[in-house]
Amino acid sequence: MNDLEYIKNFSKIRVKNICEKAKVNRANLYNNRTKKENIEKVRKTIESELAKLYLIEGDSDGKY
Repeated sequence: MNDLEYIKNFSKIRVKNICEKAKVNRANLYNNRTKKENIEKVRKTIESELAKLYLIEGDSDGKY
């Protein structure tokens, strides 16, 4: 994955999409009116999406 591909993939990570995946109401999240478990779920989903960016398939030169 080259630098431009990384940037494009990074820009696809949006809180709106993360909340939809985690099934958490975004407005309640932003206004701190949700359970602590939901906040943790959103955080873990964000971390998971970021980790996917670092899983580089077929990159033999070791560059990021």
